[in-house]
Amino acid sequence: MIIFDLQCINGHVFEGWFDDLESLEDQLSRKLVSCPVCDSTQAVRVPSTFGIKTSSSQYREQAPPPQLNEEQIIKQLTEYVDKNFDNVGSKFTDEALKIHYGASEPRNIRGTSTKAQEELLAKEGVNFVKFPMPAAPKNDTDA
Repeated sequence: MIIFDLQCINGHVFEGWFDDLESLEDQLSRKLVSCPVCDSTQAVRVPSTFGIKTSSSQYREQAPPPQLNEEQIIKQLTEYVDKNFDNVGSKFTDEALKIHYGASEPRNIRGTSTKAQEELLAKEGVNFVKFPMPAAPKNDTDA
């Protein structure tokens, strides 16, 4: 496997693992590679910074990449999940099992589950990630 650095049309840099350069080029041309941040399938290979020696003066002139704080990370993650996952609510376990066994089309879903439901999903071999979603902010009109 070879790791290539890629960049989508929106400027997000990510890496992909491929058998060889030919496999990368084939998948890029068939739009099979998508950005994990914005799902764009318009990506190009970019030079890897791994192993590229820069002079110390060049390194000092470059500003460090901006650091995101915890609140910004949570906000970006929440926005991504809201935009890219179907909210199936309390039917999460049922939908996940249907997708796992091919009774429903594969898609990204989100919802709620109980500890017992999570144990069932794990026992059935359904991969899922659990994380708390922040509550929507209340405004003066909420009752």
